[in-house]
Amino acid sequence: MTKILALTAVTATLLHGAEAPAQDGELAKKLREAYVTAADLLVSQQDKVGAWQMGPPGKSMSSAAYTGLVLADLAGAPKDLRAKYQAVIDKASAFLVSKANKDGSFGEGPTGAFMKTYTTGIVLMALATEDREKHAGLIRGAQAYLKNNQMKEEGVFRGGNGYGDEKPRVVDGKVVTVQESTPNISVTGWAAEGLQASGLPQDDEYWKLVKEFVRRCQNSSETNTDKAFIAALKEKGLSIGDDGGLFYAPVADPGASKAGTRKIADKEVIMSYGAMTYDGIKTYLYAGLQKDSPEVKAAMDWVRKNYTVSSHPGFVFDAKQRHHLRGVYHYYLVMAKALVAYGENPLETFDGKKHDWPAELGEQLLKTFKESKWINENPAWYEGDSILVTSYVLGTLDIVLKHLK
Repeated sequence: MTKILALTAVTATLLHGAEAPAQDGELAKKLREAYVTAADLLVSQQDKVGAWQMGPPGKSMSSAAYTGLVLADLAGAPKDLRAKYQAVIDKASAFLVSKANKDGSFGEGPTGAFMKTYTTGIVLMALATEDREKHAGLIRGAQAYLKNNQMKEEGVFRGGNGYGDEKPRVVDGKVVTVQESTPNISVTGWAAEGLQASGLPQDDEYWKLVKEFVRRCQNSSETNTDKAFIAALKEKGLSIGDDGGLFYAPVADPGASKAGTRKIADKEVIMSYGAMTYDGIKTYLYAGLQKDSPEVKAAMDWVRKNYTVSSHPGFVFDAKQRHHLRGVYHYYLVMAKALVAYGENPLETFDGKKHDWPAELGEQLLKTFKESKWINENPAWYEGDSILVTSYVLGTLDIVLKHLK
């Protein structure tokens, strides 16, 4: 995997330039107009069963995850916009209710057996955003599923959630269904998002275990002290870094790192990157850690060194291959969620600048709005799909529109 270089906010400004943000009144007006235009296009793509489809033309099928993302967007929109799309919300909600599995989960595919943890986290967030009381039974079932499928065995994955694909395996001469997926910060972040949105108490055992997992994905020798993981890294010639950011999963394999590795001083470390760092921050805060905890402070220090809205920090700028845009719209969404949870605006970075991040993020999203939708020039991680990317952006705008000063 291509080795990468984290972009600082100063470097990003030099590469991409900086413009003074519009007055918030004008900006909010433009963002609302873009929101309605994009949402109207999404509404036109809702299928007859109330879902949005995932997959290439001719092979696509109704997706619970995509539908959950759009439902959460529209249900979480400012009140007047939610009212405009209420019929669409009702239809999407009915589809999701129909896709509930007996074990409390929601999944993809014709049997609902694929990507169950990932999908359940998103659907739980959506149903809780739409109406927690109305969906109380389904919410309890989804919460139980996510908690039951959190890794609890001792080891580096303890406390995490993986995608949740189910596959048949022969165990003791019997065919049983088991989950096969590596726990990672991204899916764990979606599970935590759903559990927090649906009101899981902070004293629940889930949050205690999830903090253990997130620490193992942090480049901080102060907090990431798991001896088994550190030993596994050493065996592969790797070390824990000390920039405070987070990476995808506690896997001691350079090839498994989404952002690659880099030599820092005399250490080869798994590189931190934006989306996972913000996912880690919000998950720590949801789990009850305070802003001044060593974990959150270290991650926010990384943010203060690498803050930018023009690219995905942690991925090298490349005008041809566009590596700096890899997963950038998911990055925007988790950035907004994390900074709201952290509660700092303007955000002061280590170069002494103060950033009105909702305004800066809104300005950036207007720049990239084309043909009534958003789509990533770098199609990695499914961001070549305008339905997915636009759903990320509408979720981001739900936050931005509520926090413009």
